[in-house]
Amino acid sequence: MPATLSYFMLPEDERAFFRMLAPKGLTLYPEVFPPGTAGIPADADAPARLDAEAWYLAAEALGPVVVRPVRRGRDKGLLEIEEIPSPVFHYERSVPGAEGEQVGGRLWAELDVTDDPRSKLGKPLALRRIFEEAHAFFRKSWRRSEPKGWWIGPAAAAAWKAGRLVLREPGHKGRAVAVWR
Repeated sequence: MPATLSYFMLPEDERAFFRMLAPKGLTLYPEVFPPGTAGIPADADAPARLDAEAWYLAAEALGPVVVRPVRRGRDKGLLEIEEIPSPVFHYERSVPGAEGEQVGGRLWAELDVTDDPRSKLGKPLALRRIFEEAHAFFRKSWRRSEPKGWWIGPAAAAAWKAGRLVLREPGHKGRAVAVWR
């Protein structure tokens, strides 16, 4: 079962998140990309260079990132990352929606690939540590949501409390989310 963190973050929250990730040496790749594309280092300046809503955070120091060409469809000939054998996180940004509300994002990773804990087929333990450090970062300074299941960045929570921001779950009929307490 994949590990998932769901969140709402404004640009200043996203910069703080990437400042926390900077020492980990992660690299950002789009979901599909042309051959020869160089990744973007995941540092405090990275959010300004992100033009798509979904990216992969690759821990290339932990193992090779496996890519394969897309064989059909509009992205034919481009490369995509294989999530299971690669040490990557899928990062969906929290972006403004069509009606001005902030739509939630998520950080997703398949951290356990096999049922046998002694198997060498699983993900590196360091990848799990990075995910746990991200979760600890959220628990430390971010707010919880009502209904449960979402982390809300400090800037997003302040904007919601001031009445300047509506937080909405992603999807066609995403429900509104509030800051808990």
